[in-house]
Amino acid sequence: MTLATRRSAAPAAPPSGAAEVAHRYQTLAPRAPDRSFDLLDIFPASVEIELEIGFGRGLFLIERAASAPTNHLWGIEIKKKLAYQVAQRCQQLELDRVKVMAGDIRAVLTYAHPDAVLARVFMHFPDPWWKKRHAKRRLVGPEVLDQLARLLRPGGELFYQTDVEERVHEALAELGAHPDFRLEGDGLIPANPYGARSNRERRAIADGLPVYRVLAFRR
Repeated sequence: MTLATRRSAAPAAPPSGAAEVAHRYQTLAPRAPDRSFDLLDIFPASVEIELEIGFGRGLFLIERAASAPTNHLWGIEIKKKLAYQVAQRCQQLELDRVKVMAGDIRAVLTYAHPDAVLARVFMHFPDPWWKKRHAKRRLVGPEVLDQLARLLRPGGELFYQTDVEERVHEALAELGAHPDFRLEGDGLIPANPYGARSNRERRAIADGLPVYRVLAFRR
């Protein structure tokens, strides 16, 4: 065997340093596809699928997996490091019903199929984007609501929480005006009914801050 042959036959060296970190990130918390994809390739067709948008440190996903043991959870987080950390924690807890991706929800939703596949969507304390020039980045607007209406099944639930009064009024106005969603009464509910809390919700309650909760239904 020549030296060149021996070199070609040698196994590839394992990734190290930054390459190894990138490999772990992609394996545990892959970037969301940038083309059309089928959620039923990820989740069983016979289960209830729930989506959390912007799961942060992932407490709600983990607690919800415990409170709804037959449901499957899909989490989208724009910060890749957080997505990886939560995926790693779910792996340690053997929560194979929880799948997380890193990506911008505005793009991810447009690629997801089929329609009417989600039972529930959760938005916990999304970034309020205080400046007027950043208003288009707020999550509860026509662009995102149109995609959520497409993906939610009839009667499906959209649960939104914030500790910013101005934002809850905006959310109620957007949902009230959208033809595919309905609110019961004034749209506000007094408590979180899902047996799970996000990190931010826990902190807001501990700090004595008001928490405004909205529950909307897909028509």
